[in-house]
Amino acid sequence: MNVTLIGMPASGKSKVGELLAEKLGLKFLDVDRHLWERIHGKAVQEILDERGEKWYLAEEERLILEHTKGKDNLLISPPGSVAYLPHAMEHLKRISTIVYLKVPFETTLNNLKGTEPRAIVGLRQSSYDGEGFSKSLRELYDERCPAYEKYADITIDRKGKNSEGVAREIVKLLSPISKA
Repeated sequence: MNVTLIGMPASGKSKVGELLAEKLGLKFLDVDRHLWERIHGKAVQEILDERGEKWYLAEEERLILEHTKGKDNLLISPPGSVAYLPHAMEHLKRISTIVYLKVPFETTLNNLKGTEPRAIVGLRQSSYDGEGFSKSLRELYDERCPAYEKYADITIDRKGKNSEGVAREIVKLLSPISKA
């Protein structure tokens, strides 16, 4: 069994993913945190700034496909920009149960404020106020959420829920799927 967590940056994919992988006995594959830095030897933001979005998205898709094809027992946490990669999303849909961690826009914004800048495809500044971006965070949110919903097998509304509670909820929802 493979499980993929999708959602906006700061929706909890990494934290919930670590907890869920432990509960389910799966290997945790965090594309952003581990693969990018291990393979390219640089911080993700630095890679995005140097190479640009087009290259970044193509490389993101390559990494997702290469590290998941033919593999089982993975908890996959791709970057939020996976929403722009229909081929990768179709692949993940075939090999895993996709869980969308849905958060309100305000939560996304609040979770990102005061944090180190992240490699968010579409954003070009180090703050999240919307000034100077290729797109505002709100535009990215409105653009990505329909794609997350389209591919999700399970949607978890994170509003007011901590990571441990979300992980427990997902385990319960996956139980009937894994027995099928």
